[in-house]
Amino acid sequence: MKHKVLTILLSLLMSMVGAKNFAHDIEATNADGVTIYYNRTYNGDWELEVTNNGVGYDEYGNWVVDNSYSGNVAIPSTIAYYGDTYTVTSIGEYAFAGCSDLTSVRIPSSVTSMGNYAF
Repeated sequence: MKHKVLTILLSLLMSMVGAKNFAHDIEATNADGVTIYYNRTYNGDWELEVTNNGVGYDEYGNWVVDNSYSGNVAIPSTIAYYGDTYTVTSIGEYAFAGCSDLTSVRIPSSVTSMGNYAF
């Protein structure tokens, strides 16, 4: 019985971790009408990391990248969201990977780090 309960709890935990791979915390439309996806990070203050809308593993264990960014993407240095202002400080892993219709990305000086395979 103890083993069964532990197995169930472990399965639940793994499904919650996997679900985060397909999520983003905030989505905001920039001045050009492009929706950009962000995750909040905490580094002494809440900051934003540009991410993608759906990067993670599918049900078969294959790596999936949502390549929905296209055209010219201008990342703003700050985002106002529900009364709070967040600084965009990083571009996450795989954020723009596989975006074959992407023409350019304008990165503000507030971005100080970039994840592996960001492009």
